[in-house]
This record gives sequence, C-alpha cells and structure tokens, in this order.
Amino acid sequence: MSKWLEWERQATVHSIVMCIEAWTEPVKREYGKPWPTIIAIYNKDIVSWYDPWDELLGYGQYAINRFVKGEERDKLIHDINKRANELDKLFEKFEKIDFDKLTDNELELRYRQLYDGYVSWFVPGGLVEPVGHQSEQLLRELLENKLRDESRSEFPSFEELFSVLTTTTLESFSKRQLLDLLKIASRKNIGEEITIELEEHAKKYFWLSNNYYSTEILDLEFFENELKTVMKDYPNPQKQIVDMEKDAADFRLKKNQLVKQMALDDFNTQLIELVNFFGYYSDYRKEYVMKMLHFLDLILAEIGKRRGFSLKQMKYTLPEEIASIIDNDGSFKPDIIEKRMERFLYHVDSKTGKVEHGFGNWSFEKQKEIFGLKVDHNVLEVSGMVASRGSVIGRARVTMSATKANEIGEGEILITSMTSPDFVPAMKKALAIVTNEGGILCHAAVVSREFGIPCIVGTKIATKIFKTGDRIEVDGELGIVRKVS
Repeated sequence: MSKWLEWERQATVHSIVMCIEAWTEPVKREYGKPWPTIIAIYNKDIVSWYDPWDELLGYGQYAINRFVKGEERDKLIHDINKRANELDKLFEKFEKIDFDKLTDNELELRYRQLYDGYVSWFVPGGLVEPVGHQSEQLLRELLENKLRDESRSEFPSFEELFSVLTTTTLESFSKRQLLDLLKIASRKNIGEEITIELEEHAKKYFWLSNNYYSTEILDLEFFENELKTVMKDYPNPQKQIVDMEKDAADFRLKKNQLVKQMALDDFNTQLIELVNFFGYYSDYRKEYVMKMLHFLDLILAEIGKRRGFSLKQMKYTLPEEIASIIDNDGSFKPDIIEKRMERFLYHVDSKTGKVEHGFGNWSFEKQKEIFGLKVDHNVLEVSGMVASRGSVIGRARVTMSATKANEIGEGEILITSMTSPDFVPAMKKALAIVTNEGGILCHAAVVSREFGIPCIVGTKIATKIFKTGDRIEVDGELGIVRKVS
C-alpha cells in the first residue's frame, strides 16, 4: 500500500480546484513536470487532501536540484515578486469596482482575470510543499551524519541545530502586522493622534481572517480592539519593538555562525539558503491567496445573486462552470451543487494527466479503488517533528475550523490538521500547537517559532486520536503527544 501525505481542513470546492488546476498543465509547462497525484475528498465542509509520499518527495528533489543554485534561486524569487506585483495591480483595480454595476460579460471578464492571477500565483506556489518535505529529509540526514562524524561538543543538540537551520530569518506577515501595531501603540503612548494610521492599518490587513472556507473584512473596530490587546500585553511597545528586532538580528547571527562552523559543501550551504527563502515564501504565498479569496467571494456572490444561488452554493461550483452559469444557457444543472455539498471527490493522476471528479456512490467507490485508511483509536500517544520546543500539559481543543479554534480557552492545546493565517489569533492564545501535517516550512512551524509557542507537527493522526477535553501532554523535546490521566 502506498504511503500518503494527508491534510484536512475546512474548505469549499471552488478555490481548492483553482489551486489544483494551477498544478496540472500550468506547472508542467513552467517546470517541465506536473505536480504529484492529487486526491481531494470533501465530506460536507471538510476536505481531506492526499498525495503519494514518494511522488511528493521526488518532485521536491526535482525542484531542489533546479533551484538550489544561487542564480536559479534568484530567478525564481524575481519571478515570484513579478507575479506579486501583477496581483497588486489587479487588487488595486478591483478595489475600485462596483461588481453589482457590471454587465454579465464584464463580470465574467473580471472572474477570468482573477482566475488567471490565482493560477499564475500558484504555479511557483506549488513548489512549497514538495521542497519543504524533501528538504527536511535531506537536512535530517545531513545533520545526523555531521553529528556522528564530528565531536558533539562542537554543536548544539540535533533538535536545536535542526530548528535553527530550518527557521527562516525573513519576517512573516503575522510578525509584520504585530510590529506595525506596536508602532501605532508607541505613538499613542506619547499622546499622538493615531486614527489615520489605524485606519490605514485596517485597510492593509483587512484580509487576515480569510481562508478557503469563508472570508471576512476586518474593520476598524476589530483593529482598535487588537490595539488595546497589544497595549495591554506590551505596556512599553517601543521596547518590545527593539527587543524583537534585536532577537531577529541575534538569530540571524547565530544561524550564520552555525552554518560557517559546520563547514558544509556548496550544495548543502545553498540548500539551507533555499530553505530559508521557502520558509518565508510559504507565508508570503498565503498572504496573496487570502487577498484573492476576498475578491473571489465578491465575484462569486454577485454571479450567484444574478442566478439565484447563495455564495455558499457558488463556492461548490467548478471554474469550468462559471461561463455557463453567467450565460444561463441551461447547461449547468443546479442539483449538482447540493450533491457536492454532501460529498465530492476530485482526482488528478500525475502519470496520465487524467482528471476525474464526482459525488455520491461514485466518490465512495473511487476512494475505495485508490486506498483505504484505518486508525487505531486505542492509541494513547503520537509522535511528530518538534517545530518549536517546550513541554506543557493542558486540555485538547480539536478542530478543523479557524473560527471554532478562536474559542480556545486558557490552558488549552490546539490540535488541528494544519494551520493557516486565519488560525493565528487562536495560536497566540494556545498553550501549545499540534498538527497532523506539516514540516519545516509549514505555517504552524513558522508562527510557533516566531511567538515561542511549543509546537509538534506531522503527527499524521492527532485529530483522530485526541478529542476536545482530553488532558494531554506535549513533549516538545521528544516530539511526543500523549494522553495523561
């Protein structure tokens, strides 16, 4: 039986399929090789995404071999920034549009522009997961060999060395947003007027809670409350800014010194540089996706309003169906939506390029044909990779929903399949974070390290083993999560 990478989260169909469509022909044209096989299974609002592990690692090695060289990495970074600039121009244009005043043809054109931008962004974006997982394998092997051959007294422990070498020195937008709020808090503390600055802040970060399931415009009142929280948590915001900047500079120095001390060959030195960029890029990719999802919901909502569908229903359509829905030519069958909302499977075979999707009995039969997963619910502990060190005992809060995760209480440990930026408010409150999926470049690893929260990723089955209310121990030294009496 094949080994599969699996992640789960709350999501709807339309935006996920747009991502998948980027990773078929567009990725093949750009990089000469299609993305690994994809199986996405929806059970109501939860999607389970699977990739064959060997294909994913193989694609990661293929990408690493291409982009590990400095000049090729620089070209990739230039290409990503170019695509980001194009999206910035598109967002600026869309912000000025009243979508309800567009003709049907104009609305379809705007949808197509957003679709093209979304697909374009996910072409290099598709490198993140394969590069991350394969880099983890390569660096683990490198460090194990290095520590076996050299005197251990020269180096920190394996866990600390691995953590330092795989943590990006570049700033995430979660940290950037906090620093921006701290700057506003500093001005407020000395009696300056900050209304305009806070309004600009709200405009800049309105998308922070967006995800593949829902979007929300965070307004001025939200950020006023955020500012109050920041001022309560950091009574001296200017000192906090200085401390955070010093910590970042100290970490960069420590990482550079360790790399130099290890006397690595050119390939592995460049690999660490590539991982450093991708640790940042995994977060940068999400930033633009969250902005695009805002405009996608606006457009889908307007199309649905004209054709008698709710936004939720429109989010269970496929990109290929938008033209027929807008044209109202009768070729789109509305009853498909309700069936997809109950159960839906989307499959792309990387070897043949064949795309299949369907619902109901077909989806169950197809899943059975591809694989079967069994979980032993008598298991009392699971293991994973230590993303951020620290050991705690607390109550489990198990959820796939960012909205429900925000209900997390004091002393609770967040357990989910994977995190994304909309989980950040809950992550900051969590005693610790545990995920089924993820590696050195995943969102949970990046954010937990920045905020010093114990975190274990890649447990595979934590959400299936633990339930909300379980008393659990997170051992952030050994990478173990266990039930305790």
